Amino acid sequence: MEHSKALRILALFLCPATLLLGHILGLLYPVPSWIDKDDWINTFFVKKGWFWTSVVMWWCAFRYKGWNKHISLRYFVLSVWWFVFTQAAWFHTAPIMDLIFTATGGLCGFDVLDTNGNLNQKFHDSDVRRTKSLDKIHTLLKKFQLTTEDEFLSNLADHSLKSIRRLMGLNNGDGRDGEPPVSPSELNIFIHDTIHSLGGLGSSAACRAAGGQWTGGHDPSGHIFLNTLMIMLLLGECDFFENLAWPRIKRQGCKLSNYFTDLLDNSPLLNVLQRRPQTTYDVFWELFARPALKCLGDLVNFSLLSVRYVVWENPVFLLFAFVFLWWYSFLMTTLVFHTLSEQLSGLLCAYVVSGGLYLLTIKNSAKRRLV
Repeated sequence: MEHSKALRILALFLCPATLLLGHILGLLYPVPSWIDKDDWINTFFVKKGWFWTSVVMWWCAFRYKGWNKHISLRYFVLSVWWFVFTQAAWFHTAPIMDLIFTATGGLCGFDVLDTNGNLNQKFHDSDVRRTKSLDKIHTLLKKFQLTTEDEFLSNLADHSLKSIRRLMGLNNGDGRDGEPPVSPSELNIFIHDTIHSLGGLGSSAACRAAGGQWTGGHDPSGHIFLNTLMIMLLLGECDFFENLAWPRIKRQGCKLSNYFTDLLDNSPLLNVLQRRPQTTYDVFWELFARPALKCLGDLVNFSLLSVRYVVWENPVFLLFAFVFLWWYSFLMTTLVFHTLSEQLSGLLCAYVVSGGLYLLTIKNSAKRRLV
């Protein structure tokens, strides 16, 4: 029981401590240049984090039979809070985080060109995102040009499309190498007004889909919010699985490590001494081919056994692996993305619900022990 309390206390304080740690590291060391919002960890795991967290939770519950009405209720409450804050506050509405952003003066911007008519380097934070956005904007403007009957707007659309193709390196002689015929500021305004006239840009997801950039307002960090919620859920509920998890691990002992030790027992010289090859071909086989094939087979078996050991027999390892992954993502966010105030607001918004839930859980557990 004390171990369960310790895990929940860790869940309560880990994220604020990590936020502090991240800013201390940011003061002591230069910001890592290799951190990218579009890397595979962020794309396939963090952005789909609640899905992975839910899968791990349900899988542990299935394997350890540790689910009850209390954890079900907490999971439901946190899932609803995650959805309304990051996905949609209600049907066909923006999530709360986006409503906060727009209420503080934020909007979906399309400042594609700088004052010299070149690609605005402040338009998105990476070349990959700029390229994708230009392609999306080009598609929308092309559709607008084909449907509008206003000759003036059609000409502006044509100028905008030529400028965008030039920025993408696809002008093919249909635009000038210097400044576009219309001033960059006019083109930016036209692109902004045209795409906004299509409607539906009230959320960050819709803005990204149109190629725009969320600018101007206070943007609570969705990554901080999501990682906090996921860390607190996994650590806060871990005690429901540990009663079966740790005894099972102790019973199985070091089976995998023993197998890995056997895998290394693959001496070419021992093969030669034991089998005494007579021909050059046999010597080559015993010295090189047999050890390589045996090593490959053992590695395949070891990999399959490892997956079975972690995923099927002891999924609590998966749970802690995802806790570490979410913690790592949280730390990287504090180093690179969002302002301190936006990080704090994301953290506080997560704690409004999750912090209250687990403080209440700790208090109720203490009362039950007294009874």
